[in-house]
Amino acid sequence: MTSPVETVVDRLQRHARERRDAPAIASPDRVVTYRELHALVGGCASWLRSLGIERGERVGLSIVDDLEHCTVMLGLACVGAAHVTLAAHEPAAARSRLAARVGARRVITRDDVDDDRMAFWSRQAPAPLASPDPSALFTYFTSSGTTGEAKIIPILHGRYVEQAPRGPTGNGLSLSPLEHHFVKRLLLYAILGGKTAVIRGASDLPLSRLCATFAVDNLMCMSAQIGDVVAETERTGRLPPQTRMLMSGARCPATLRRQLLERVCDAVAITYSMQECGSIARVVERDAASVTETVGRPHPGVELEIVNERGEPVPEGESGEIRVRVPGMASGYVDDPAASAAHFRDGWFQPGDLVSLTAEGALVVHGRADDVMNLNGIKIAPAEIERALERHPAVKAVVAFPLRSGVHGEIPVAAVELVDGARADEGELQRFVRVALGMRAPRRVMIVPAMPATPQGKVDVQALVDAMREPR
Repeated sequence: MTSPVETVVDRLQRHARERRDAPAIASPDRVVTYRELHALVGGCASWLRSLGIERGERVGLSIVDDLEHCTVMLGLACVGAAHVTLAAHEPAAARSRLAARVGARRVITRDDVDDDRMAFWSRQAPAPLASPDPSALFTYFTSSGTTGEAKIIPILHGRYVEQAPRGPTGNGLSLSPLEHHFVKRLLLYAILGGKTAVIRGASDLPLSRLCATFAVDNLMCMSAQIGDVVAETERTGRLPPQTRMLMSGARCPATLRRQLLERVCDAVAITYSMQECGSIARVVERDAASVTETVGRPHPGVELEIVNERGEPVPEGESGEIRVRVPGMASGYVDDPAASAAHFRDGWFQPGDLVSLTAEGALVVHGRADDVMNLNGIKIAPAEIERALERHPAVKAVVAFPLRSGVHGEIPVAAVELVDGARADEGELQRFVRVALGMRAPRRVMIVPAMPATPQGKVDVQALVDAMREPR
């Protein structure tokens, strides 16, 4: 007989009984126990009902404070309403467009949830929380579309909990606010496991002390934050042995893994995951001398195939597009039938990533299939250019991308950020990579002072394209 699927609200209620004084959410300024979080969520749910919010309603959340955001998110779940994050770092027009696409006619902001209201909720008498239906909508995650329009992924309560066993376990800390979807995952995974979600906020407490104080197992940061983390730990000390750096959502080259192990922490966890289905694979690196380029073996329960353009399995060791089938996987996108048909096929999710399997069964990610460049019929993946340039001792970070050409179709180029204090010019780097790649080498290498970043913390490739096109 199949056990009933729990939701994050069910887990919170259980932890409030069994781990009532254990910290659920902690910061240098405040520690909220599971009993206290239970009271906050219950008080918030009563307030939401008083506003007339009903089961099945979609509500926008535009709250930067992590504790307030979490409280309202779980309060809405108790009411039976779903939420969509309207992140403050996004332009107002983008927030309005997202709210309209999911049918969120009401938005809860920081002005609605002040300190006095939070204090009032925390004083409420304990009462059972209403558990949401596991098949009901919990939230929406978004991912970038190829046209610039976000793809919207509906996340059901039960499916989210089915994804959780493949997620990171233990106490988690992120340097970004809960408005980022990957941070929301980290916080919810911690609550599902009865662990602690740690918030740094505006505190100037050194990361090494913060991680030691709250026994942080996973420190997650975006690629744009790594330089600051390296600089801080060199001033204030390495992370404690228990704390591992958790990298997800972008390629993490061997040079970066080695740098983190030598200068920041004793372990680096690389996770290959998608908003549509959660984590697919993970590897934990502990030895700087033997770091790899893999993202690890697939988790138990993950079915995958690597196929060519015709949907046929590729020979062992060759690269192709990955498709996966996992518990908790989404089944399509909101108001985008074309994208749903392209990525969700015959029970499989095909994200458009190029991967291969090593002889040991570990996945290597080579980039996006639609990012592969075509130079006079020669197919070139950005990752092969990036890996070649990363071997130069002066190179800190590389992004390869195509420029349109009326003669050649596409011309491969690369932007390079140098190691602090290192010296190299563009000609030297181009000669270096040409030795490794020959005709597949980038036709131009541009040195930038730092990689430009989007509000989501990813490299802003369009800004690099625009800079490459500027007259020299």
